[in-house]
Amino acid sequence: MSDLITAHVRPHLEPGDERAGADHIVHAVLRALGDRLPAGEAAYLADGLPAALRPYVRHPGEPSTWDDGPRNREDPLPRIALACDTDEEQARRYARMVLAELAVAVPPSAMYDAQVQLPDDVRELFPDPVHAVGHQP
Repeated sequence: MSDLITAHVRPHLEPGDERAGADHIVHAVLRALGDRLPAGEAAYLADGLPAALRPYVRHPGEPSTWDDGPRNREDPLPRIALACDTDEEQARRYARMVLAELAVAVPPSAMYDAQVQLPDDVRELFPDPVHAVGHQP
C-alpha cells in the first residue's frame, strides 16, 4: 500500500517536482507531520499506515505515551520545503497531496485524532479539516 500512496501522489506532481520525487515527498510530509504530533498520536496514526511508511511517522523504539506534547513545535511547511528543496507554497501543495491520500488509506478515527492535536494552520492542510470547538469553518 505504501507504493499505492506514492503512486497516487505521482500523477499530481508538476514539472520540476520530480527533482524531489514522489517517495521523498511522501516521506518528508510524514516525517514533518509525525514530529508535530505527540508520540502516542503519531503511533496511532502510524498503526493505520502500511508498514513501510510507519517509521516516517513514529520513530522506532519511542515510547507511546499519550500525555506528552509534540516532539517538534515548528511549522511543518518549512521543514517539508527544506527536505524537498522547494519553497513553502510547493511544500503546502505537497502536504495537501499526501494528506489527501492518507485520508483514503488511514482509518478516519486516526486522521481525526491526529488533527485535533494540531494547530489550526496545520489542520487546514488536511482534505477535511476538523475545526476547533466554537470555530466556524
